[in-house]
Amino acid sequence: MVDISGFNAAEHEPTQEFEALPEGKYHAEIVDSEERDIGQSGEKGSKLTFRWKILSGACEGRIIFQDILHGYNVQGEKGDKTRDIAARNLSAICHATGKMAPRNTEELHHIPCELSIGFQKKQTPQDPTRNEVKGVKAWGGANSAPGRGQQQSSSAPQQKAAAGGGGWARRAG
Repeated sequence: MVDISGFNAAEHEPTQEFEALPEGKYHAEIVDSEERDIGQSGEKGSKLTFRWKILSGACEGRIIFQDILHGYNVQGEKGDKTRDIAARNLSAICHATGKMAPRNTEELHHIPCELSIGFQKKQTPQDPTRNEVKGVKAWGGANSAPGRGQQQSSSAPQQKAAAGGGGWARRAG
């Protein structure tokens, strides 16, 4: 049990369920990252969790999480494939930010990128619709990312209308 006797819910707006972001391209930056265990007590390894913040357009300020299973220690073909996908996803972020050999994930923070957002594959029809980062590129399509503080484009991200709803404002895992 945790003592919360000083908290008064009448003084705060309750959280609202967020609809999934529409599929499309978004101007975003990594604002936080952490390493987390996969499975109970990390028996399956570790993953990087990046928190992306949308920087412009109708979804400005919204957050999306991206997990990269870089330390997946399951053996066999599944493990090899998962680690290959993780390496490619991390490489895409490094290319997009212009940080080809970062010493830590903080070096990838606050560099505007272009995110391609889609939806996770549902395991069952009852599963909620959840967003997934499908790709990361340098903002503006250049080979390396613009510097911090560079003026952002005034054009809004291109977005397609999405069918369905559901929440995605939590960390997976």
